[in-house]
Amino acid sequence: MVSPAIALAFLPLVLTLIIRYRHYFVLFYRAVLVRIWKDCATGLSREERVYQYVLTHSTPGDPDSILEAFDFWCSKVEYISNIGPKKGKILDRLLMEQSPLTVLELGSHCGYSTIRIARALPLGARLYSIEMDQRNAAIAEKIIRLAGFDDDTVELIVKP
Repeated sequence: MVSPAIALAFLPLVLTLIIRYRHYFVLFYRAVLVRIWKDCATGLSREERVYQYVLTHSTPGDPDSILEAFDFWCSKVEYISNIGPKKGKILDRLLMEQSPLTVLELGSHCGYSTIRIARALPLGARLYSIEMDQRNAAIAEKIIRLAGFDDDTVELIVKP
């Protein structure tokens, strides 16, 4: 057992480290602890919560509306890793310049980048999106279909 005197001797070191690396602690708090608390409190995963938000705050069949709802959720409500609006504009520009007929996306997560890519594709092009997690794939499928993309445009492949 550690004596209280030894524990008190390390207190300044621990406080110094916490102050110096506080941004990492804030990230850990937001990304891990808050997420675990919200998952337990709501009974829904983060991905399910964003789907519920997008479903109620966007226009079905309008990819731009769905992307705006995603962007608002990720910036104001709860963080979800996605390409985001800034990098998304770069991706849009590249897709417009290249006009690919076939695109392979590795990892769709919630479907944000899938929608972003699909809306920039030329008519008749096809997007194949591979997702390893079945729960995320189910949510991505719902969001992709909510955006108005059918199986002829976007094919979601789960656990190849």
